[in-house]
Amino acid sequence: MKNICKLIFTIFLICISARVYSDNDPYAIELERINMPGAPAIHSFAFAEADGKWLFIGGRTNGLHGFNPGNAFPKQYSNINIFVVDPNTVQTYSRNIFSNIPYTMADPLRSTNMQYYQDGNKLYMTGGYGFDSTSNGLITFPTLTVVDVNEMIQAIITGSSIAPYIRQITDSRMQVCGGEMQKLGDYFYLIGGHKFMGNYSQTQNDQVYTDKIQKFKITDNGVSVSISDFSFYEDTTEYHRRDMNVVPAINPVGTVPFLILYGGVFIHGADLPFLNPIYIDGSGVSVDNSFSQKMSQYTCSYLSAFDQSNGSMHTTLFGGMSLYYYNEITQMQEYDSLVPFINDITTITKNNSGVSEERISTTKLPALLGTNAKFILDGSVPQFGNKVIKLDELPGRTFAGYIYGGIRALLPNNTPSFPSDYILKVYITPKTVNINHVGTTVPEKFELYQNYPNPFNPVTNLEFGIPEFGFVTLKIYNVLGNYAATLVNENLSPGSYKVQWDGSNFSSGVYYYKLESNSYSSTKKMFLLK
Repeated sequence: MKNICKLIFTIFLICISARVYSDNDPYAIELERINMPGAPAIHSFAFAEADGKWLFIGGRTNGLHGFNPGNAFPKQYSNINIFVVDPNTVQTYSRNIFSNIPYTMADPLRSTNMQYYQDGNKLYMTGGYGFDSTSNGLITFPTLTVVDVNEMIQAIITGSSIAPYIRQITDSRMQVCGGEMQKLGDYFYLIGGHKFMGNYSQTQNDQVYTDKIQKFKITDNGVSVSISDFSFYEDTTEYHRRDMNVVPAINPVGTVPFLILYGGVFIHGADLPFLNPIYIDGSGVSVDNSFSQKMSQYTCSYLSAFDQSNGSMHTTLFGGMSLYYYNEITQMQEYDSLVPFINDITTITKNNSGVSEERISTTKLPALLGTNAKFILDGSVPQFGNKVIKLDELPGRTFAGYIYGGIRALLPNNTPSFPSDYILKVYITPKTVNINHVGTTVPEKFELYQNYPNPFNPVTNLEFGIPEFGFVTLKIYNVLGNYAATLVNENLSPGSYKVQWDGSNFSSGVYYYKLESNSYSSTKKMFLLK
């Protein structure tokens, strides 16, 4: 009985730890599962949005593919509906893709692992793997499809024809699946991926990797579509990737957009993922061999955030499949060459000097989720044009968006899997606040002053002085001594400083704030009264 109680207590501590934020995280992550009756459980789809409504095209309605020839990608599990989901009214609309358009145009729209990118009101989709009615078999489609997003959504809702809002061309350069598509400036980038024809199997060597990052322009006048100014970067080793994450990013120098490729499979000679990231910008492509990514190398949902106050670019990866996982019992990262499903959430930070580091959040996904899922950023969140969150403009705890779809697994390895019916709201709370340099006089010694006003509701000011350059932290704790927030966590020059703490998301009571450096520590009490 004693051992059972001890086990229950240990499990309780683990559950509690999942709600405690790491001091080193740039922001806290919170998840809330919600219910949307009728919303489709799908993964590996193309996605767009307009006027708060979501558009889903293609993908699959079963779990992870198998390896038995002829049964790895069963035709009956192809998504043959175009779905519109309105999260505000919790309504779902759908239309069979074969109801208004010919088979030759519809077949690519039921494929899986298309590359896609939404640019304004247009959704661009390339390739994809699926059933081709003409050849009566599985192919990678050599197509580029353009969809008018808002018009398509309205057609699905009203039941009118979708044909006027789809344009499609055939181009063998677009015959790719499992890659990623993004845009920088006027150019689209079709990154990595592969093509294979016929039935898929683990032992059948019919996959041809592009080994390329393709760059081109697309012209669409609403009637015809064309590709121009085509070029590519080729590397048979580093670009030999598919099923990775290519995330939008911001360069601290002039806040210029660029792209980061994280992970991807498979390295030559082994069924293992890539660990070194690739950076893509308007001037070229570079491989970062100084950083080794341990977690979430397979395509998963992600959140991107840039902190302009310190030039740090953050990418949070939600679960998926990973070469390492975090063992809650040993509190260590553990290697697994089978690349299991995980429920870990990690954040990779690339600081303004170009150095990257990876942190594992103590917040976990509620199941083995994330693979081929989509993070849908809420339009009200302060963001750059490439949907990177402006972290330093967040007022505090902020609803950031949703995690939708993907694959749900029962066990990490060799397990049944299903299309995920989990829909999660994501909240982030920045860990940094604006620090104001007060006055011009350098203090003779460290000093932590009493906050004002005190008591307060909900905002108070905290001032301190430091006589020398060094690393300083200012943290908030509740009356039990449990960590609540970090206000300062950086190197500061000598001077007097003032920061504000907003207690809107905290309950009334006694709180302590503690200033620490290598040679100084001081704690004071304050009262939040609501």
